[in-house]
Amino acid sequence: MDLQVILNTFATDVFRRQADYDYIAARMNYRMQLRQQFLWSAQQAVEKYLKSILLYNGKSARYYLQEGSLKKKEFGHNLSALNHEVSKIDYLKFKLPEWSQQYMEYLSELGGFNRYLTKSSYNTPDAMHKVDELIWNIRRYCQYIADRGIGCRHEVPGMKEAVISSINNPGYKTKPVAFKLFNGELEKILERPHKDPARKALVWANLFYGKRNRKSVTFRSMSSSEIPPQHRDWFESETNRETISEYIRL
Repeated sequence: MDLQVILNTFATDVFRRQADYDYIAARMNYRMQLRQQFLWSAQQAVEKYLKSILLYNGKSARYYLQEGSLKKKEFGHNLSALNHEVSKIDYLKFKLPEWSQQYMEYLSELGGFNRYLTKSSYNTPDAMHKVDELIWNIRRYCQYIADRGIGCRHEVPGMKEAVISSINNPGYKTKPVAFKLFNGELEKILERPHKDPARKALVWANLFYGKRNRKSVTFRSMSSSEIPPQHRDWFESETNRETISEYIRL
């Protein structure tokens, strides 16, 4: 079996599909005002989408080479490293909004590496819209871009470029709901009955996924912050830290 076919299967089933579910879970958690659960699910969605892009393009979604070194390092939850590797695939013309890099660092730090609230955490009222826009921009590239037809042994000139040009069509920026991924899980969920809970969670206050284009939405935003016990004043004692570290990892 061709290696790329195997990688495509993992990219679709293990990464893109699960990322679609993580994205819906993130939106549900936001609506329920569960900050850490929202941040974790959002980080997981972005991580899996980026890893699927690497696999669809024949790249490792596990390892990358550190700058100026031949030593391999695992991506883990590092969204910045994943984004950097995807950006190196020149023919994709992969471009994200200017604020995306900083926001991915935020998701990695307070979502991916903060599952047990080991550091102070927060989110701002625009958090869900930021995640919606970031995921829509990344997810467009979560597909195998073929350079030949099914069963064809020879490359078809211009075929890959045409698909990439379609992905980057500026028209989608003004009407994002028009973009559809073939066999995408979100697209299937949008076809479910309107009372379906996953569909309701996906389209609620969403400017990027739905049946119709919306210019604005109204919803109850969520903004919160929390300081973990080990960062509170009473925990400054070194004795306390040494004692508690025998029970939990600080």
